[in-house]
Amino acid sequence: MNTAVTSLPISLAAPAGASTGAGLRRQFSRAGAAIWRALEVIGRGRAHRSLLDLADQYEALQPALAKELRAASLQGPMA
Repeated sequence: MNTAVTSLPISLAAPAGASTGAGLRRQFSRAGAAIWRALEVIGRGRAHRSLLDLADQYEALQPALAKELRAASLQGPMA
């Protein structure tokens, strides 16, 4: 009986599944960040419109408040 022995190269690299998992994690992280930014943009737009609508409602009774609401609608997010 003849038995051939072949040595296999030993690699110290991570298994294929590990690198694929890390890649998927990065992709999901980027997708999540993009979705979050889109939701923030949508929220800012809704807040802007709401402040302007509220300013229109208060214009007759409290013009100073209406002016402040309009100014606030133009400002960026609060820190």
